[in-house]
Amino acid sequence: MIGLPLLGWAGVNALTGGDGGDDSAEAADGSRADAAGETSRGETPGSFEAAQTGRDTVRACVERLAAGDAYVASAGVGIGHWGEHVQARTDMLAGTIAQEDMKAIWKRTRLSGPEDVAQATAALEAYDALPGCDDLGALEGALPDVAGQAAACLEREAAITTAVAASTAGLQDWANHLNAMASHADGEMTAAAAQDLWVASWEAAPVNIGAYDDAHALLAAAPACE
Repeated sequence: MIGLPLLGWAGVNALTGGDGGDDSAEAADGSRADAAGETSRGETPGSFEAAQTGRDTVRACVERLAAGDAYVASAGVGIGHWGEHVQARTDMLAGTIAQEDMKAIWKRTRLSGPEDVAQATAALEAYDALPGCDDLGALEGALPDVAGQAAACLEREAAITTAVAASTAGLQDWANHLNAMASHADGEMTAAAAQDLWVASWEAAPVNIGAYDDAHALLAAAPACE
């Protein structure tokens, strides 16, 4: 598809080069008319390649950000379970649920934990394996046809970057607690040490859970990259 207009220009040059008479003049006039038409449509030689490069750059960014969305969503499952785990103790201490209910929530979320972390880790690896959107900045001024897409994608990339960082921090808290529970179960940590670590984690947890919630809300409000 890209070669056809370039081949057309080469054909015109071959027909007009070295010939005299009215035929050559008419051909030259036709060439100038064709050139004017091509220029008026913005289809000068080389613009096709530049436009295609721009589209490819946007497409790569779309794929990267889609992977980021998938990671944020996957991490959100684990962070949600971590939030339930934390809230169960809060509610029990407040007297709004019984200790048995708290323990049931703990068991359910604890059993889901390893899969939470495994799936989110795989999603993060898929996101990290894709190139970023750094090249989009050059497209905003150079290629008007994709400038709008580039601007939207760059805005969404900023939101994705924040959400990925918040997702990682929140999920890491959950993974750390899961590891601590496993260490205690394996006899590698005393009950007193495990309880102290758990209380400290419970007290600190709302910060990263809240940061994830805020970043997720900002991401939902960011423009689409497509």
